[in-house]
Amino acid sequence: MAITQLPAAFCWSKMGTESGEDLSSIIRRKEWERQLGDGIFLWGIGQSLGANAALASPTGDPLAVVFSPMPSKPKSIDLTPDEVVLWDSWVDAHGQVLPLPSHSFVTSRAHLPSGRRKESHYALVCSSGSALTESVPLRVSPSTLKNFGTGRALGSSQVTAVVAHDNQNLDESSGYAVSFVAQLQAPFFVRLAHPIVLGTRDIAKASDIGRSGSVRDWESFVTRLRHSVKKRAAPVSSEDMFKRPTPFKDTSPVQKLLFA
Repeated sequence: MAITQLPAAFCWSKMGTESGEDLSSIIRRKEWERQLGDGIFLWGIGQSLGANAALASPTGDPLAVVFSPMPSKPKSIDLTPDEVVLWDSWVDAHGQVLPLPSHSFVTSRAHLPSGRRKESHYALVCSSGSALTESVPLRVSPSTLKNFGTGRALGSSQVTAVVAHDNQNLDESSGYAVSFVAQLQAPFFVRLAHPIVLGTRDIAKASDIGRSGSVRDWESFVTRLRHSVKKRAAPVSSEDMFKRPTPFKDTSPVQKLLFA
């Protein structure tokens, strides 16, 4: 998605090392997921967006999502998590648990910093007609942003948020660089379910392919891995998400592509 300036409202997500995987590898496999999903990919996030995305786009039209690398060093819990899980399913607006696409690969660490097992995770529903490797000459200054729903300043610990941008303040020379921009498609984000603990061999294989493999290597690996973990996951319906009503207007191709 090519933009020359930040819009008045958008979703901003800061990204870095996650589940022991470096950022360059994550972006590479998300680009492969985009290719395999005809432009659609999921981006895992730790917290819900609440109603803010729907408030920012009341008609259900796509909302820009801006991705920036974190300048700080990753935390040890992200560099070397004790366990990594693959999220196998998602929960629709009616509470029904449905499978994610076979080419989808959303992971997280298994435990919170407190040591308690992680019980929830979410994913942004993104689309892009351009490769995620294309550079974007923009920067994001937190001082020009407010949380969309409350109008309050962003907290330092907020990693992903729907924001209102003061585009009267055009000084974006400082702040966070922008790696790429995509669009959020309704339903904008989903809650994930059925975390499956990955073995060290699977984690190492995913890392190896992410560094030096190809999109076909990745497709073969993820399809085989998802088939394997489904045997360990609780059974879910294979009904297509986008044949079911959601609280948002959604007439985009994502209905037919993402959760088939």
